Amino acid sequence: MNRKHLCALIALALGAGAVSAQDYDSRWYVAPAVGVSHNDNERYVDSDDTEFGSLGFGRFVAENTSLDLSIDYTSRNLGSQYHFVGDLDSFALSASLRHYFTDWSWRPFLKVGLGLSEARVTDQALSYGTHRNVNPIFDAGLGFGHDVNDAVALRTELNYRYDMDDQSIPGVDHFGDWIATFGATFKFGESSAPAAKPAADPAAEPATPAEPAAPADCSTLDDDNDGVNNCDDQCLTSAAGEAVGADGCAQAIVIDLRGVNFAFDRAELTAESTAILDQAVDVLNRYPALKVEVAGHTDSVGTDAYNQGLSERRAKTVYQFLTSKGIAADRLSGPNGYGEGKPIDTNDTSEGRARNRRTELVKQQ
Repeated sequence: MNRKHLCALIALALGAGAVSAQDYDSRWYVAPAVGVSHNDNERYVDSDDTEFGSLGFGRFVAENTSLDLSIDYTSRNLGSQYHFVGDLDSFALSASLRHYFTDWSWRPFLKVGLGLSEARVTDQALSYGTHRNVNPIFDAGLGFGHDVNDAVALRTELNYRYDMDDQSIPGVDHFGDWIATFGATFKFGESSAPAAKPAADPAAEPATPAEPAAPADCSTLDDDNDGVNNCDDQCLTSAAGEAVGADGCAQAIVIDLRGVNFAFDRAELTAESTAILDQAVDVLNRYPALKVEVAGHTDSVGTDAYNQGLSERRAKTVYQFLTSKGIAADRLSGPNGYGEGKPIDTNDTSEGRARNRRTELVKQQ
């Protein structure tokens, strides 16, 4: 069996059902944050800076873009120096998009948002009474996000809020506040991945017509049945079932489990990955002499130490799956993790990083 035939077999068994790993974690998260609002001078409040709190709920809708729905609250004391005595409380409900850039440990992002704010004004000194009004708000800002682990991320940002409140303070038709916050996101649920395409049925492939018999010479003879004719075979005593190259000699082969790429920062098998690994088990059962190393790899996002541990966990996951399906442990070496040290593509693009997040079966001599 030469390399061409083995690669064709692996492509049939694995490639037909392979799908690219999802390039982003689409799990929902909850996002609390606290900070300070630097108030517009025309709000006529006692302090330039006021405590600010928010609670959001969102998810990534693309590899670098998240969508959040948030509620926030600020309570301000009306300024006695302006002959007001009372409170100005603001409740806001808003939707925001954040677009992240680069693959730094702290990833910068830009934010835009819109929503509604309810202002509750109480003026005790001038008998202004208490009244409520609801107004549109628009947000724009920038910040940084940092993944602590698979489920927790930190987020800090500076936001400008344009509040179209024209009723809270007489003679003022809008406010502009600067808001600085620090918070976190806590993800929950299982990450999603595209559905795998069904594996091709070898029985449905048309049979190749038999070629007419050729004259009995070395080009038609294959004494060791390795798929390389005697004229080209430099190793005429290859072991039965051994994978060989074009010269008939044993050659190392790497089986890339393309459909078992992993989502960003994850080591669990999805249903699609399990289906593809079942096909890999079938290949190993058909060639009992084949021994492989189980090797895990990551992209370059994250620290070297973290990626090393993640690659080891990925390799261990595949190793345990193969042994649970009856593949003898003495046919598997490892599991070994190589972190980000052996990329097969660039880490500068999302497509390249997706290829580098992989597990391979490397044929052993």
